[in-house]
Amino acid sequence: MKECTTEADYTDVFGTDDDFEESHCFTYVQAVSPEALLEKLKASRVTTGTAVTGLSALREWTIELYRLKDHTFEEVQPVGVVQVGDWTLMVEYNGFMGTEPEVMLPVTQGRTAVSHMANVSPVGPFCWYVDGSVRMSYGEDPYCRGGSHPDELLDVMRRVGFGPMEDPDEGESEDEVKSLTAAKFALAHHVTGVRLTRRLLETAEFTCGLVTKPAPSWLRA
Repeated sequence: MKECTTEADYTDVFGTDDDFEESHCFTYVQAVSPEALLEKLKASRVTTGTAVTGLSALREWTIELYRLKDHTFEEVQPVGVVQVGDWTLMVEYNGFMGTEPEVMLPVTQGRTAVSHMANVSPVGPFCWYVDGSVRMSYGEDPYCRGGSHPDELLDVMRRVGFGPMEDPDEGESEDEVKSLTAAKFALAHHVTGVRLTRRLLETAEFTCGLVTKPAPSWLRA
């Protein structure tokens, strides 16, 4: 793509919403409508409050849903979906479904998807799916990439703000670990062409649904 955004373009994407900045999952899915994505995820539609405007409202809807105790965090993940160009954006507050290959691989048959999240770690995972497989991903360490093409985005990662992408010193303290949230948004932009802005996220009309979480692998063994 012609435009090359970097982490500097995404430093204010959340504005003053520190809660969302610290705990989120953004997933971009190509060539599928928001309604079709909810269907592919087998998400149940909520009968009240099915549409909310902006990230803050999505967060409050998620918190209220769990407060009512009709659903638990262990059972379902609330999501909001919205059309952005030719892609559907799925946003989770305090979620991770987009970075779960078990959830996403069936959805990405015949299409591309990207997902990145932040929670406790300042780094957080990034996943790039193509046609039902993981093309590149990492968990809590971008130096340890997996997938069928783990180094395809290496030069781009350096340019958008991931740093030199060399093995970190073993003595590096946790306080010295750089937050990669803004760099992950820039990397997702490079792959998808979707440019997210603070205004877009504050005004987006999200359609909401509940995605059932897969059972932990150790329970299925």
